[in-house]
Amino acid sequence: MCLSTVYKKEDGENVYLCKNVARVIPGEHEVTCYDLMGRKTVIAGVLVDIDLMENMILVKEAEL
Repeated sequence: MCLSTVYKKEDGENVYLCKNVARVIPGEHEVTCYDLMGRKTVIAGVLVDIDLMENMILVKEAEL
């Protein structure tokens, strides 16, 4: 099983948002994540990178 941690790029740093993410649903201006227990986290932003070897998902603030 491959679970990941979601980070947001902020001022050149990766800021932790949620962990044990099993499912990611990208939207136009948001990313919805579900963890191993089924808890839902909605992040305002867009996907930037998914690195499954490092178990890391990176999002950035959506540009409107």
